[in-house]
Amino acid sequence: MRLRLTSICFVLLWASCASLSWAGSGTDSKVVLGERLYRTGIGTTGVPVQALSQGDVPLSGAQAACVSCHRPSGLGSSEGGYYVPPISGPLLFAPRKLDRLRLFPQFFHQIQPQRFTTRLHQPHMRPGYTLTTLGTVLRTGVDPAGQRLATIMPRYKLSAADLAALDAYLHTLSAHIDPGVDARQIHFATVFSANVPADEREAMLGVMRAYLKFHNLRLHEDLSRNRFSPYNRSEFVPIERAWTLTVWELKGAASTWRAQLEAHYRKDRVFALVGGRVDGSWAGASRFCDAHHIPCLFPDTDLPAWPPPKDGYTVYFDAGLPLEARVMADFIGGHDAATTRVVQLAARDAYGQEPAQVFQQDLSAHNAKLKQRLISFRGQAGLEAALRAHGNDAGTTLVIWPGADVPATVAALAAVRPRAAQIFLPTRAIAAVKADMPPALADRVRFADPYELDPASHVRSFETRAWMRTRGLKLTHPLLMFKEYYAMTLLKAALWEISNDFYRDYLLERVEDESQMDLNPGMFPHLALGPGERFAAKGAYIVAIKPGQPSGLAPVSAWITP
Repeated sequence: MRLRLTSICFVLLWASCASLSWAGSGTDSKVVLGERLYRTGIGTTGVPVQALSQGDVPLSGAQAACVSCHRPSGLGSSEGGYYVPPISGPLLFAPRKLDRLRLFPQFFHQIQPQRFTTRLHQPHMRPGYTLTTLGTVLRTGVDPAGQRLATIMPRYKLSAADLAALDAYLHTLSAHIDPGVDARQIHFATVFSANVPADEREAMLGVMRAYLKFHNLRLHEDLSRNRFSPYNRSEFVPIERAWTLTVWELKGAASTWRAQLEAHYRKDRVFALVGGRVDGSWAGASRFCDAHHIPCLFPDTDLPAWPPPKDGYTVYFDAGLPLEARVMADFIGGHDAATTRVVQLAARDAYGQEPAQVFQQDLSAHNAKLKQRLISFRGQAGLEAALRAHGNDAGTTLVIWPGADVPATVAALAAVRPRAAQIFLPTRAIAAVKADMPPALADRVRFADPYELDPASHVRSFETRAWMRTRGLKLTHPLLMFKEYYAMTLLKAALWEISNDFYRDYLLERVEDESQMDLNPGMFPHLALGPGERFAAKGAYIVAIKPGQPSGLAPVSAWITP
């Protein structure tokens, strides 16, 4: 059991607004209040529920929330060497049976202590739960068969109203297959904004379409060989589905993207969004995914929803520009003793203002005594003026957020040639700096780079390149194509694990688990998700231009995880 501590303020907030946020009547009201209890540990009266774990460990509110171990899907997990069984409605209120397909991930894909595997091989058959026996097991730990549960399972102090609400919600939890799945197919969509260059879009779509074809051909072959291996793969084939993929294009300003996604979704009810690329903020799209509980796996964007919503439905490779801002702030505020003054120059658009605000907050937290100033500019002329006014002090570190027009920023730096000791730019400016900046000036430029510095040497990159070559794919945009390959392979691994439990929350949970396996083809040094985490890569190196290196970059810091 993960003990998740929450602040008194959080508990009081829930208690004070309970009657407003969770109001309702009749059965619907019970379900809503039961969901709140399940997810937050707040009872029907707005007061945190109380429980004991391990016999003497008190839990309250969010610490005792069912979701902590049984997960949003209710389909269970493993925790601290313990098997946490599913408690979704179709399984909890029916007699338990030994289901090899559902137990497959627990049997074969985790290293667990002996007590874990023993528990799996002795599943303790029981009758289906009723309202009465549910109350008994929650309060005393004794199930309908008279068996006592492990003491890691909390014993709750629940009122009759709390129990009735939780019972009502559990009857609905993962009770119906989510939209986007039928008897033969799973429907996915990928998202591209219209301003993504055509060559980049086609390179990414080429990988996705090749993977789709690869999956569907293999499934067709397996289905044509009935019971080819009755004790292994053939047992799973009947529950697999063919994949379809639709491209959703977003046009115009990012502020209109949510409405466009709503229109796409009305026409095409997909199970999840996967891959794709947008040049702009993902915030509105993130709200769309959260509103409809649609998993969105690894959209490529420099501007994710920030700060990230708790338990949001979008999973990113990294936090984009906010991550780079935080790594820069960590390095300058905590490691670079030579800096006495920091000046940020930020373009007047989302690419400039959002990371500038993140940097300012984090730098203040790292070193409140360090002098810093934020100046906004518009266009190349505005930046040149700001550089002349603030960039010629050798004790100053410049942090520049170019906005959407990176070449104009590099041109401005080349024209003014500020004397600042260090100049920090985002990684989206690396190519322009290498191509157009005078070497003497480029020597003073630094980046916060989250990517693998030598991806070609990564062991799985060879396998990925071979996969693409055998499918006739030219490696025109390695980083973008590797990202799509990772998104598709992780999706495949997660779907294999969910068996025929096609619930979107469960897909996200399996994505979290499978991301810890060795699927990274080498575009990031580290990729993994924990429960509820939404950024797979969490750090970066501070790097400098180094022409002799494979990537043309060399680290000047250790790996920094802010």
